[in-house]
Amino acid sequence: MNYSFILPSILIQLVIMGYYFFRPRLPIRLNRAFLAILVIDIGMELFDCVSALMNETWSVYSPALLTAVYLLYYIFFFSHCYMFFVFTVSILDSRVLVRSKLNVLAPIVYIPCIAVTLTTPLTGWLFRADQGFRPGPVAWFTHMCSLSYLLYSTIAVLRHLKELSTHEIISLLAMQGVLLAGIIVQWLVPDYIIFNTFCLLAIIVIFMSFLNPERFLSDHGYVFNLPGFRALMEEYYRRHRNCRVLGFTIQNYSEHREIFGSRQTDEALSAISRWLSETFSTLTIFYVHNGSFMLVGQSRPDLNVIRDRIRERFARPWVTILGDLKLSVSFVEADTEALQCPADSLINTLMISQAEAEHGDGRDSSRSLSDFIEEINRKLDIRKCLEKALEEDSLEVFLQPLIDCKTGRRIAAEALVRLRDEHGTLIRPDLFIDLAEREGHIVQLGEQVLCHVCRFIRDNDMEALGVQWINVNLSPVQFMSQDIPAAFARILQQYEVDEKMIHLEITEQSMIDFSLLREQIMGLHEKGFEFALDDYGSGYSNLSRVRQYPFSNIKIDMDVVRNYCREPDPLLPALVRGFKQMRLTITAEGIETPEMADALKAIGCDYLQGYFFSRPVPMQEFLQMPA
Repeated sequence: MNYSFILPSILIQLVIMGYYFFRPRLPIRLNRAFLAILVIDIGMELFDCVSALMNETWSVYSPALLTAVYLLYYIFFFSHCYMFFVFTVSILDSRVLVRSKLNVLAPIVYIPCIAVTLTTPLTGWLFRADQGFRPGPVAWFTHMCSLSYLLYSTIAVLRHLKELSTHEIISLLAMQGVLLAGIIVQWLVPDYIIFNTFCLLAIIVIFMSFLNPERFLSDHGYVFNLPGFRALMEEYYRRHRNCRVLGFTIQNYSEHREIFGSRQTDEALSAISRWLSETFSTLTIFYVHNGSFMLVGQSRPDLNVIRDRIRERFARPWVTILGDLKLSVSFVEADTEALQCPADSLINTLMISQAEAEHGDGRDSSRSLSDFIEEINRKLDIRKCLEKALEEDSLEVFLQPLIDCKTGRRIAAEALVRLRDEHGTLIRPDLFIDLAEREGHIVQLGEQVLCHVCRFIRDNDMEALGVQWINVNLSPVQFMSQDIPAAFARILQQYEVDEKMIHLEITEQSMIDFSLLREQIMGLHEKGFEFALDDYGSGYSNLSRVRQYPFSNIKIDMDVVRNYCREPDPLLPALVRGFKQMRLTITAEGIETPEMADALKAIGCDYLQGYFFSRPVPMQEFLQMPA
């Protein structure tokens, strides 16, 4: 018997086990299954080697001792086959919630094999040890067990190809292919103990693909990251285990990072992570993102005590090499038993509440997730509706007319994006637009709105409608996209729309970042777009700053208009005269009564817009309105 392959295999597995033990591990089924594979595989290799050595000199050992060693080898062998299958089920269970069918199949082969093994000293079915090792009449059970579990695992993976990533599919099938190759090679060369080497290769595939501890570790010390948090919470939900979660976030984290720099902030995060892991060793601790931490305990920890300890520590500054940081925190807590919501909803709700808690006022605050879960769930619903609408290009665009003060007739329109929930009810624009800006969807949203407007212009007679142009709003966040001039020009070219038909509106608040705004506006202006400054009077711009941009129209904010109509003063008329001298046209927003319309005409406004003339209406309804 050749033993040259077995010693390196055992040593490598011991190294993997040592590395695995000395790194933090999530308390999830996947990790427990992998650890069981390591322990069982090392046991199988040891007893395989010992039984082979003893069999070479079987006469010096008692049959009872030989039988005991052979029995232990077979128990470890069958358990090894079973645990590789359990690991596959754990991967599928964590991805697609597969439970009952696969788990029912698991004992069908394993239990009979163990039963045959334990009764072999009496029956001799599996082996005999009276004259060394001799295979019994059902020795083929070993091959049947291995091949059965490989078959079950392969079928399970193939049934769920759509739910698994390409990497997961390749890794699972590679693991099973390596084990199958090991069975074949061992059968072809029985004098070599080589099957264990293929088991080691399968373990390495698992470790590199699924169980590398670094996968769930945060960069800031020995705490876990957001993927780890999701994995733990999803397992708790699947297995109906309740836990308590205490989350806290550093208030104004983004501002701290800008002021103190990334290096000092990261050092503070590492110090916080280290203190948390040392202070709350019985809890599982996560650094999820942007200065937010989550502490999870399954044994119903006293969150008040934990919160007080954290408050006490944050009352003192965090010392770093570059200086001290004094930080304030806000808390959010959740009890999964009380909330009874799916893991994904709980995680998203916690993340949203943490993001909101970042913008604190410097005062310590604490909130229970159940206090505002309805509000958070509403935001989650809006997110789903927005993502679905963007994916399906089902956003709606309403049009609100602009009225020419000279003729009293429609001269243009403003395009306003609208989103409906799953019941067909319109969602407030400020809610979903703010969400789109925060989550990086605003560029796609803006491009889809422009496409809707261009199709409307292309497919309808604008002259007959009395529409000389359509205003399209630009979000300040859209200006962060450097290729916006080229993207907008490409859309107009696609629909064969003249640039003069599109006026782009930017709000006065957008003018805070002067250099970037000017660069983007000039790039779009060079493409032929006209610009209107929206909501003038709600921000901080002035006449001299306005002159540095190629605006053609100024839209007076509706609050300014209402205040003037309520208490007329010379300021607004003077502003209008100033803009007129700059050869700019003026639009008054928020016109709700004929008296307001007359007052704004009197001071020289060119165009009027508001509910007095029309609310924003769907495009098809706009076509039916009198010109």
